[in-house]
Amino acid sequence: MTVVTLDRLTEPNRTVIPCSEYGPINIAPEDVIGHDGRLALAPGVLNHYVRVDFKDGQLRLSAKGVIGLMPLTDRIAIQVRPRFPLRSLTHMVTVAGYAPAMLSTLREYRSTDQWSDWLLDVMADALLDVMDTIALKGFLRTYHRRTEDGSYPHGRIDTTATMLRFAARGMNHRAQYSSFERTIDNPPNRCLKSAVSLLHSRYVNAPRHKGVRGRVARLGEALRVLEHVTLENHPASLDDPQVRGESPIPETRSYYRSALDLAVAILTRRGISLDVPTGDLTMPTLLVKTEDLFEKFVRVSLRAALAHHSNLAVLDGNQEPGRLPLYEDLPDATSRVLPDHEVPTTSGEPPYAEPDVVFRMDDGTHPVVADVKYTNVKNLAARSEVEQIVLYGLRYRAPVVMTIHPRRAGAKKGLHVAGRIGSVVVAQYRIDLGANDLEAEVEEMGAKISELIAL
Repeated sequence: MTVVTLDRLTEPNRTVIPCSEYGPINIAPEDVIGHDGRLALAPGVLNHYVRVDFKDGQLRLSAKGVIGLMPLTDRIAIQVRPRFPLRSLTHMVTVAGYAPAMLSTLREYRSTDQWSDWLLDVMADALLDVMDTIALKGFLRTYHRRTEDGSYPHGRIDTTATMLRFAARGMNHRAQYSSFERTIDNPPNRCLKSAVSLLHSRYVNAPRHKGVRGRVARLGEALRVLEHVTLENHPASLDDPQVRGESPIPETRSYYRSALDLAVAILTRRGISLDVPTGDLTMPTLLVKTEDLFEKFVRVSLRAALAHHSNLAVLDGNQEPGRLPLYEDLPDATSRVLPDHEVPTTSGEPPYAEPDVVFRMDDGTHPVVADVKYTNVKNLAARSEVEQIVLYGLRYRAPVVMTIHPRRAGAKKGLHVAGRIGSVVVAQYRIDLGANDLEAEVEEMGAKISELIAL
């Protein structure tokens, strides 16, 4: 087994540069160019999280649409913040059930008392990585006093107990004695085993989605290396001073601290905050692709806000049953009156109309279709966005089409109607993600869409 020591993004010798998504990164060219004249960026960063180009003969770096703390070079990290006002990233991720991407570099998060299901995979992978380190570098061992009796004593003879138990009864060939032995069966390792066992039982019974089989195998291996550690019916080890962080871990086993913090969080169902820059729980750094999060948050939130409409379904138009083939077959009567013609064919899957949110009534009609756009809108939406949603509206025969955007600073929130294109009313909605009460904002958006559905 090969274990790579994970880099920590918050070490004192690493500079952290703040920037906004899609915005410039204020950094000198010599800080990102190596001695050989090539870019010296961290592996996997270029084109995934950072864009590099030249403007006016100058090297320019800018962030892409992913927020979070991430490495840029071996000495510099960047803290990419959202481009729009955003009150609670943690709330949005929780509501949407969005799973952030996880890098192999470490950072600290503040623990909270709010558990979310998306954390299970993240914390499981983080704990397994630290367990690999423990298996390689060594377990924390403590001295345990063991008391025995017999005819071949070793260690320290307990004179009083020997006299009372044996000599007084004429048994001069036996003695009670005690000795100290180093063992891994101690509260910190019991805590780890409880967390690993809990995760193993969860994943063994979980649906076989991506990553489950690998986690089951790694958790099984972790249980194997902990086989000489007692599995507690109820994790009493949570009250141990070393587990709680009240008593120090030996310096030679300092890597236990992050493992124990993760184990405690898993066993007590504690979550993390994505909105606070630092904290007490060390985990791999988590990154959020805001465009994907915003789309999923809007769709899930509208589905909940409109749940009282018993004859309405809020669907994802990017997949079945929400999407429709882009082209409909012509009726025979229409086809016969057309000039002689061929029907174009496509290699592979035919094109589909795929609006992000489809509002479908029980009778199969679509009063509204919407596309979720994480774009900067102050007045009219971009023409390409309007053309796309109008096309979807025509295909779904929807009388109203809508683009949904985050409200930018200085722009008005709420419903905006641009006008009509042919038979289709074109609207946009701007939701204030920086509002103190984001749930109320979602309810307001749902109420406006409900009025449009009733037209």
